[in-house]
Amino acid sequence: MNQIQIKKLIEEHAETIRKLHARIHETFIYKERNQEKREEWQRACEEFHNRYPQLAFIGGYEGAQERILAGDPYTIEVAFCFLECRPYFFRSGYMYKDIYRKLKRAPLNEAQSERLATIVSLYSAWRASRSKRHA
Repeated sequence: MNQIQIKKLIEEHAETIRKLHARIHETFIYKERNQEKREEWQRACEEFHNRYPQLAFIGGYEGAQERILAGDPYTIEVAFCFLECRPYFFRSGYMYKDIYRKLKRAPLNEAQSERLATIVSLYSAWRASRSKRHA
């Protein structure tokens, strides 16, 4: 899978997570009406929690940080694509920071180091613009 395909899949997965998460909120407000509505909410929660680990990070988020540090080429590529896409979904900001920190410690070749430097620069600019808005 190339970068374009990975980034497209990341965005598709992010959209799916947003929909699954929204479904939890949609069913939550009716869960006390009757047993059927409670079960509908429970199914929405179960589906979200069952699918999230695989949707949140291609190849599965569990163990991804260890695979990055171990230098797994595919996981490192997915991590770069994740940071470059900066997808938005439940807990994606925390994931971004964790992946970012791991990539900074991962064994990278020269091209990957340059790619990370670009991400670091963009991230720094993003943080600066955020702090100005909240000052």
